[in-house]
Amino acid sequence: MRNLHLGLGLIFVLMAMIFAVSSLAIIYRPWLGSKPTLSESVVRISPEAAASPGAAARELMANHGMKGELRQIKEDGDAVSFQIVRPGEAVEVRYGRSTGEVKIKLRRHGALETLIQLHTNHGLWHEYVPSNIWAAISFLASVGLLLLGATGIYLWFAHHSERLVGGVLLGAGLIFGLVTLVLTRLEQ
Repeated sequence: MRNLHLGLGLIFVLMAMIFAVSSLAIIYRPWLGSKPTLSESVVRISPEAAASPGAAARELMANHGMKGELRQIKEDGDAVSFQIVRPGEAVEVRYGRSTGEVKIKLRRHGALETLIQLHTNHGLWHEYVPSNIWAAISFLASVGLLLLGATGIYLWFAHHSERLVGGVLLGAGLIFGLVTLVLTRLEQ
C-alpha cells in the first residue's frame, strides 16, 4: 500500500501543481491584471461556406489557421455570429451571408489565463481534440488524487500511534473544505 501511495503521489504531483497554480490564478485574477492581446481582420469566404455557420467555421479553420471548438452560434436573418474557442484563444466571427465578408476579432490570452481556462474546461467530449485529451488527463488525475487520499488515509489508520493527530487534521481539513464550499455557494 505504501508503494502504491508513493507511486500515485509521484505520478500525479504535476497535475496537482497545475490545479493549485490555476486555482490561485482564479482567486487572484483581478490582482494579476492580465490583458489579452487583440487583433482584428476582415476576410472573405465562399458563398457555399456562408450558407451555414458550421461550413463557415470549417473554411476559416482550413484556410485561415483558426483552431478550436465552434460555440455561441447566433443567426439573425442575413447576419451570423459565432466563436471558435480553445484554451488561450477565442475568435469572434461575424459575417453577412449575402456578402461573405467576415469580421474576425482574435483574443489571445497569456499563460495564466490559459491555465484558468484549462482548469474550468467542462466535459469530456469536445470538437477540438486537444481539449478531449486534456479532459481525459484531468479525469485520470482526479481519480488518481482521490486514490492518493484514500491510500493515505489507510496508511494513517494502520499506524495506531498517529491516529489521534491524523484524525484531528483530517477532521479539520474536512470541516474547512465543507465551510469553504458552503460560503462559496452563499456568495453567488
